[in-house]
Amino acid sequence: MEVDKLHQSIAESGLKPVKIARVVVLDTGIEATHEDLQQNYHSVHADSDTDPNGHGTHCAGIIGAVSNNALGIASLSPAQGYVEISSIRVLNAMGGGTQKSILDGMIKAVDSGADVISISLGGISTQSRQKAYQDAVRYAEKHGTIVVVAAGNNGKNARAIAPANVEGVIAVSAIDEENKKATFSNTVEDLKMGIAAPGVNIYSTLPGNKYGNHSGTSMAAPQVSGLIGLMKSMNPELTSEEIYRILKSTGKETKAGKFTGPLIQPLKALEEIID
Repeated sequence: MEVDKLHQSIAESGLKPVKIARVVVLDTGIEATHEDLQQNYHSVHADSDTDPNGHGTHCAGIIGAVSNNALGIASLSPAQGYVEISSIRVLNAMGGGTQKSILDGMIKAVDSGADVISISLGGISTQSRQKAYQDAVRYAEKHGTIVVVAAGNNGKNARAIAPANVEGVIAVSAIDEENKKATFSNTVEDLKMGIAAPGVNIYSTLPGNKYGNHSGTSMAAPQVSGLIGLMKSMNPELTSEEIYRILKSTGKETKAGKFTGPLIQPLKALEEIID
């Protein structure tokens, strides 16, 4: 994704954010005191500021780890002041949850001022689930919040997986180191706003001031969330449709083509909104 060039371009241009964009992670919680997250963390629900599982903390580092602090990893944001991460726990310590907890979390995230909601979870869709998720996404859209969802790890078509298949969300497939579809990744060819990001052996933050590799569309979605957060820090008025159009038009074709959607290219996407 040439993130080094992204950071270099921002530094050389002196480009400053209009606002700090808030990305709310709906997951197992986030370890708010992690050494590489703490400075970019904003608490909206104190009971979500710990993570008994690790999944949420790993996603959070991908989105908003502090860059250039000589600790751990870097995120797409080159410094503080662009993106902050927040947490609403919707999954238990085993990584399971109910649709009600997820829907409640989406509403809480919007009401807490989320610019982006990052959702790395999903399940088999039913008509009633679909309608409930659709109502929540419309509520987010009404308040200018972008919803990013992992496509899922079933190795099938994501049209059967909610909330990835809900109209209005940006659904993210995973690619591997060779620009191929990750074997586990669901495909997005039948979704209106499908995009791709790396999702294999992604190194990120873990509880206990630790770090480690995980794979999944759960790791791909936060990369898109982090990029959209960076874009919203520069142009807060961008809508889901506008952002997706930019990600798609500036993206790089993968070896799986329409089945993954294009691979995000952060610098090109950012250049599109500041020209």
